Amino acid sequence: MKMWDGRFSKPSATLMDRFNRSLGVDAALGREDIEGSIAWAAALKKVRILSVREHAAIDRGLRSLLNEWKNGTIRFLDSDEDVHMAIERLLVDKIGAAGEKLHTGRSRNDQVATDTRLFTMRRVGEITKLIGAVQKALLLRAKADRAIIAPAFTHLQQAQPIVLSQYWLSLLFALEREKTRFAEARQCADLMPLGSGAVAGSGFPVDRELLARLLGFSAISQNSIDGVSSRDFVLQALACCASCGVLLSRYAEDLIIWSSREFAFVELDDAWSTGSSMMPQKKNPDSLELVRGKAGRFVGNYTRFAATLKGVGLAYYKDLQEDKEPLFDSLEQLGLVLDVFANVIATLTVKTDAVSRDLDPLLLATDLADYLVGKGIAFRKAHNVVGKIVACSISSGAPLTGFSVDQLREFSPLFGTDALAVFKWENAVARRNAVGGTAPASVARQIKQAEKMLGKVQS
Repeated sequence: MKMWDGRFSKPSATLMDRFNRSLGVDAALGREDIEGSIAWAAALKKVRILSVREHAAIDRGLRSLLNEWKNGTIRFLDSDEDVHMAIERLLVDKIGAAGEKLHTGRSRNDQVATDTRLFTMRRVGEITKLIGAVQKALLLRAKADRAIIAPAFTHLQQAQPIVLSQYWLSLLFALEREKTRFAEARQCADLMPLGSGAVAGSGFPVDRELLARLLGFSAISQNSIDGVSSRDFVLQALACCASCGVLLSRYAEDLIIWSSREFAFVELDDAWSTGSSMMPQKKNPDSLELVRGKAGRFVGNYTRFAATLKGVGLAYYKDLQEDKEPLFDSLEQLGLVLDVFANVIATLTVKTDAVSRDLDPLLLATDLADYLVGKGIAFRKAHNVVGKIVACSISSGAPLTGFSVDQLREFSPLFGTDALAVFKWENAVARRNAVGGTAPASVARQIKQAEKMLGKVQS
């Protein structure tokens, strides 16, 4: 017997029961559903729907179920339709008829909206902490690698020399924006719909402000239709997961390439690598490949629910049952991705000799053009002059840094003996001291800014 089947003349088809059942997914909301029910019971007591004795029994029963949930001992049945019905059944089994009064004035529509918002707020807060852990690993790496000059790449071609610390810091600052996005997603979820009923509002004058305080919401929904139908907070959380996943995927791609034999810039720790079932020599960066691969999963989860939501009218339709699986999956998997990525960053080894050997003297071509600009000619003309020097270097096989002053003067009389200072890597990076640049002084400022954001991070 179902709790809603009074108007039906025959039972649901077995297949329909299986098709309709959502407990396999929404059981994850058990904690939130029980906490919401504890608050709802308090609100019903305040309006005298529940007597003091009934409320005490319900509150005691729900808190007992909450302990079972936290201990992993709660037991659902195959016949339970969803987490809401399961909790109500368990409560009635535990305390008797008083439990049947708990659902007075509320609907599963406002119940599930409340549960999902609570879950999103809680999990987004956990994600933000995990992002912070990645940032701290990057900050430690940036502090350790300040003396390493490495090639920066554009179009996967060596472009200009940088201090490797600047590379790690680039992800750190990008992740700070991801934290801002998640903070906005949490704020979007921080709106309590409980008391909205099925669509028109509760039939009893429950104190919704009290409910919000008990559940930790900052505000209540101002419209009952909006309260039960809105899932923008789900879309926003999914979008944040997709954005963060894509960002991490881009850096994982770099590190995968850098860990190859052809680059050999970094080596992943054995604990965060895997082997081949066939080739004994293989050490695969599967941790990073999974980070990269799961980005598609996050994008897919967003697209999946956006496509579902666009055809759903107001207020509640069963389609909205499809919000939880992508939401739970993205939040869980992104947590794993962030945890793994932090460990990969913290434990990888930078192979400084390989990085130094790979520095192509042509990385200094822009600095050579800047030298000519300093002598008074327009950058476009300087670019053309240095382009001819580069062409000569490539055709002759002579490194750019091997050109003498006399050879440089064949391309422009403006080259003086001081031009040779351009060919020192330390001078090249030191020149780029504008805010955000790769000069050691600029990187030191960036590290201080990162420490201000994150707090002091001990190595």
